[in-house]
Amino acid sequence: MEDNHGEKSHLLSDEDVRRFIADGFLIVDSTLEPAFHNRVAEEIGYALEYELPHPGDNIVPRVPALNLLCECPSVKGALTSLLGEDYLLLPHRFPHNSEPLGMASDATPTKTGERKDEKVAQKSIEAFASNPKMATGSISASAWHQDSHASCGRTRWHTPRAINIFYFPHDVPLEMGPTRFLAGSHLYATLHDLRSDQAFMQEMPAGAVVLAHFDLVHAGSPNYSDQMRYVMKFVALRTKNPSKPTWNNKEPYWTKPRDLYTDHELTEAWLSLWRWLRGENRACEPDVTTSPSPLENEVLIAGMKSASQQTRLSSLYKLASKGASAVKILVDDLISTSGKHRDDGLSRKLSTKDQAGHLGRYFLDAQFTPEDSAIALGAIGPAACSFLAELLDHPDPWIRMNAVYALGEAGSEGASDYLSQIANLLDDPEPSVIRVTLDAFCALGNFNVQAIEQMESFLTGSVRGWGTNKDREPRLAALGEYRYLSAIALSSWLGNFANDQKHLVTKVESALMKSLDDENGYPALIACAALERSESVPCLQATVKYLRGRSWDSAQNIRQIGQWTLEHGRATIERIAQLDHQKGQVI
Repeated sequence: MEDNHGEKSHLLSDEDVRRFIADGFLIVDSTLEPAFHNRVAEEIGYALEYELPHPGDNIVPRVPALNLLCECPSVKGALTSLLGEDYLLLPHRFPHNSEPLGMASDATPTKTGERKDEKVAQKSIEAFASNPKMATGSISASAWHQDSHASCGRTRWHTPRAINIFYFPHDVPLEMGPTRFLAGSHLYATLHDLRSDQAFMQEMPAGAVVLAHFDLVHAGSPNYSDQMRYVMKFVALRTKNPSKPTWNNKEPYWTKPRDLYTDHELTEAWLSLWRWLRGENRACEPDVTTSPSPLENEVLIAGMKSASQQTRLSSLYKLASKGASAVKILVDDLISTSGKHRDDGLSRKLSTKDQAGHLGRYFLDAQFTPEDSAIALGAIGPAACSFLAELLDHPDPWIRMNAVYALGEAGSEGASDYLSQIANLLDDPEPSVIRVTLDAFCALGNFNVQAIEQMESFLTGSVRGWGTNKDREPRLAALGEYRYLSAIALSSWLGNFANDQKHLVTKVESALMKSLDDENGYPALIACAALERSESVPCLQATVKYLRGRSWDSAQNIRQIGQWTLEHGRATIERIAQLDHQKGQVI
């Protein structure tokens, strides 16, 4: 067996995939030559230290060698193993720098990473340190956090639908501040019950690549060396639900990996995700010899409310494993969350005594965190879909959002009978419902012509019945996010159903081409990635025209700097300093 992205030898093993499922991250060696990493580190360093403004997402055309990192067999093989053969690299690709903090007097030394044989002992932090001081100018958050998607708030998914790719182009010893991770935290809904024994921090050699579940809790670390630290981050996205294993799979059953970093014991959760990645039914087959115990289900519902992440996740996936017999109690539990204004984040303003922080589930501009009952219903799959479809008309937007999320997670097999009902939510009066619905379509990769036409109207910026007045139509304020998600959803549809519904291919491609005029470059670049795979000449011509007008002269990276360039840079820095000084005087 060979795949589209590399030889079989570069695919992950069963042990690798199991480790990713449990810990939420995996370290791979890019296997590129040291000279390659040296060159990339130098070019990133030059762009960040000597050029204005900060390159941000434009770092790849600025340092084109980064494309070779993303295309190298070991990285492509690992991403194929975890995200499928048609994964998509998002336009967000960002260089994170950590400025040297030096031997600052306010830095706290620890035993970790000290080199007592050196004249001046180097410093580092303990792996679980909370929000340690970073040097000014560092673009690296040192507080424990889960990422939000750049340019668009999205849904949190337990299933691996997005992966953060951390690339270390140079050696990062402990005193230089490698990225830290909390093993097993990718299934957390809130930053609650974090423990020091989850913290992972180790020296990273040049060329190391960490693949992390997008929702894995992580943090930067202060740089106590005298050199700048660079880390590149990319985001890869799954575009198809798995129908079979895409790694070097030899064993069909789940076994716990050896030497995990997480101390959780979440057999039911890990087994559910293992089955999903193998394209199997996640719920256990019902045992006709035993009757479901309502009392046991009630105990598990109570367990989902536990402040212990271990108890919460074990209870959630034990219920999900029961299949159809747990659907009713889970639906009832979901409905019980209505009337709490969680769709607009108002519940966050309640006093601490009126809400349990570990039970906070919200729709925010940055992300949507679904209810645990919705996660369980989505894992149950087809057996829950008819019940979820009934909730799409619920008067509370929060219930509609959770129901459509769960239908997206349930997969096309179960949700295909309800595509028209789901498509109706793309014209829902609540902006939050539309965003979650688009994300559900991104996960399904399956929708009807009604949904395609509405997505096309989002991409053109002219939605029938919405008008143009943002004060009267709050949905218009979220149109940028709708365009971003529409581009992903349409790209996913092309990868999933272009062969089965050829009569709609031209319509979908036409909609994607219209996104090339988007003022936000993200939808356009996503569209380019989809149209690149098209056999249509107009599609390819439109893509080439778009990219040609935005091409970058990579030779500029190595040309000798002229005196005028140096003078311009100094003048720019001086002008910024003056503006900052004036601003300080006004304040």
